[in-house]
Amino acid sequence: MNSETKKEAALRKETFNCLMNGADALPSFTFETPEEATGAITALMRGFWKYVDVCIEKELPLHKQTCREGCSYCCSQPIFMDVFEAVATIHGMGSEAATACNEQYDAWYANFSPMQPQLWKSLQENKWDELGKLTRSLTAPCPFLHNDVCTCYASRPMVCRTWLSNKFRFWCAMNPSSVKYTLACQDAIHDAYNAVLLHIANAFEIPLAAGGWSVLPQAYHSCGGDSVELLKVAIAKHLTYSR
Repeated sequence: MNSETKKEAALRKETFNCLMNGADALPSFTFETPEEATGAITALMRGFWKYVDVCIEKELPLHKQTCREGCSYCCSQPIFMDVFEAVATIHGMGSEAATACNEQYDAWYANFSPMQPQLWKSLQENKWDELGKLTRSLTAPCPFLHNDVCTCYASRPMVCRTWLSNKFRFWCAMNPSSVKYTLACQDAIHDAYNAVLLHIANAFEIPLAAGGWSVLPQAYHSCGGDSVELLKVAIAKHLTYSR
């Protein structure tokens, strides 16, 4: 796991405070190297993730959730995310995540890849019921799981943080999609997510969509677990597409 600098810690805290207080603007950030840019993106996303956790705790406290360590019934679903969030997630991973993914990626990809075109199409067309049916046909667990425990839990992305249940746990084994708790704060969380991503994209002077969407294991595998390299690729793609 990459250590946080004082500058990044300050940016993380300021981002969280801005989101909690409904500020009109997020804190500005500067960078001169890809490494500094990656650290800043991670700080912004960590501030956002804490905002998500606080919003959920206010609505559905931990003691009312049935999700527990070792419960991984919902962890066979593809984790769609913006590439900037993938940068931050990978930046926060440790050696356990690397080992787990290296050992289990091939099995996961063999299960996921035949479904990928249909999954992307449903996602792009906002066909959520169809997407749910497709994801239920996936059986290989997330390659970042080890003994049913998430090896990147501290830096897990927004979609994982907002997938919760307050039902009996054995129901999750039967049908994880139907037992998901629908958060009242979901719209506010998504608005904050888009605001943070737009803020990052503006810093690079690129359209928000230029970074693109990804699936976490593929993003990790494509860059060999190097978050800085993933950011370089995302920016290079935009520069290529804009010419």
